Amino acid sequence: MKQIALNSLKEILRSYKDKRILLTFHSIGDTDSVASAVALQKYFKNATIATPDFITSNSRRMLEHTGIGEKLIKKEFDANAELVILLDVNNFEDCGNFKSRLENHPRTILIIDHHTSTPMAKENVISFNDESYNSASSIVYEILKSSNINIDKRLATLLAAGILSDSAELRNSFPKTFVQLGELLGRAKMSYPSLLLEMQHIASPETREGFIEDLFKSNISISSGVLMLYGKSKFHANTTADNAIKIGADAAIFYSTNKKEVSFSTRLRPTLDSKYDIHLGRIMKELAPIIGGQGGGHPCAAGAYGPSIQNASKFLASFISVINNKVETARPNKK
Repeated sequence: MKQIALNSLKEILRSYKDKRILLTFHSIGDTDSVASAVALQKYFKNATIATPDFITSNSRRMLEHTGIGEKLIKKEFDANAELVILLDVNNFEDCGNFKSRLENHPRTILIIDHHTSTPMAKENVISFNDESYNSASSIVYEILKSSNINIDKRLATLLAAGILSDSAELRNSFPKTFVQLGELLGRAKMSYPSLLLEMQHIASPETREGFIEDLFKSNISISSGVLMLYGKSKFHANTTADNAIKIGADAAIFYSTNKKEVSFSTRLRPTLDSKYDIHLGRIMKELAPIIGGQGGGHPCAAGAYGPSIQNASKFLASFISVINNKVETARPNKK
């Protein structure tokens, strides 16, 4: 794998501008990964977007709200693509159903990511991995802006949502984050509160009542000073997990079920991932076989789903055990 700088990244993208491109991202694509893929598609003449499995409800809602829609996101891996671009992920392990396709892809694979670099021994992989950006959307916006690509109101709104979604309400931000967010809000002709309102999606009173009930009924554990909320969610487990962090939890895991599967969502307060060497995406992937499914995501936000609903309690207990063990035994990194 070859690591490159920003100027080299721009040169590579220019050289492939007229080629056949596949844009993809990690399993359970979130708002940042989806926004960056949709925006970068604008750069190329012949680019398709594909998800390894599905995208989150938040990203679907933003696509719908901006009028872009999710129909442009396919589920088929384009084996004939001359360049595959991985956005918001820097390894194949977190790419779900596309893992083996990526491992066997003979042409160039380009990584554009903002997380800690993961070395790979595959020669056809080129990586731009810069932790001075808070999101993949931030990187893509800089590329489009410097290339004089037209960023209309819809794309500006989507990119702003992508940047904000990975900021933990701006706690995970850099000076350039605020500059870019301000520019995108100007292009979108909207205010910051308006963007928050669109992203938060004010649910019906009945749904909000369910979220509050989920939190009141949740279980609490404290291990070595880390407070965790966990339990079953009546509606959307991801929203309940988000709300748990907002009201003061350090970690959260909630699950919901339907007739076909069980779905888990986990969250971690930013900075605790580096302090205790916790990567929720990897943990969810490792535990996913318990429910006969798949999992993945980011260090501080991840999910898993599978058909073995009867093993939900076992999955929950295993996750809590892993986190507690990390907190109690890991020597915190000095960050």
